[in-house]
Amino acid sequence: MQVLLAVLLAAGDPEDDLATLARNRAQVRILRGEAAGLRTSAHEWLDRGEYGKAADGHRQSLERDRLARELEAGEVPLRESILVGLLPRLDDDAVEVREKAERQLFRLGPAALGLLERSIPGRSAEAGYRIRNILGRLGRLEFGADGRLHQWALTARASSEYSPTDWSAMQATGKPDTHAAGDARTAWASMEADGGLEWLELGYENAVVPTSVRIHETFNPGAVVKIEGQDLGGDWRVLWEGKDPLHEAIGWLEVAVPAGTAIRSIRVILDTASVPGWNEIDAVELVGELAP
Repeated sequence: MQVLLAVLLAAGDPEDDLATLARNRAQVRILRGEAAGLRTSAHEWLDRGEYGKAADGHRQSLERDRLARELEAGEVPLRESILVGLLPRLDDDAVEVREKAERQLFRLGPAALGLLERSIPGRSAEAGYRIRNILGRLGRLEFGADGRLHQWALTARASSEYSPTDWSAMQATGKPDTHAAGDARTAWASMEADGGLEWLELGYENAVVPTSVRIHETFNPGAVVKIEGQDLGGDWRVLWEGKDPLHEAIGWLEVAVPAGTAIRSIRVILDTASVPGWNEIDAVELVGELAP
């Protein structure tokens, strides 16, 4: 009881706390990305015999990891403060307020599961229903060991498609279902082979701050040249641009995405003239963190 009272007294405005949490998560992503880059550079310096640079790079990577862990530890009381501030709103007279609070609590993600479960006893029927709804929705999602959400596309459209059914854009939604290399109607293909630039646009259930995109290429891979993400304001931003390294008959193109804004849709752009034949995509996984 004393601990809960202390949290209640220390709780700030949940809107401010949610903004602070978002900034904190962005800083953690930046630090983790810098640490990974420094480790890669350290290995390269070590291979070249530049031992001083390698040792310094390794030391800097450890320091950034330490700072990231400190920021993550500070998120625990912040989530508690947000929870305390939002729970009473689940009983507000206005349904809009109740629904908004439910959405905001859901955005706290898997790290708040224990807090939400422990908050149910003593709540009203309305609040209890909404909390259980949040727990059920979070339980149906696929979170990795690092707490990141893994999603498969729900919707898809393309610049062109071979047919409205087989090889259509919708064949790229859901989990992979093309398990052997070759021309398969269970993957998306453009209307024409080697026709130049084509794009595949995919929509996902939950907006995330992306950390990586994984593309399952199943026939004549290697044609992807750019990946874009659509922010919640409707603007498209480049997430990755470069040369697709795949050349095997079937494989995954996995690209890391630098820290950025929340997205719910991505666009995969291919130069189909660069790799002869139809370039088919079976599924696209979006990995990221639920944005507060």
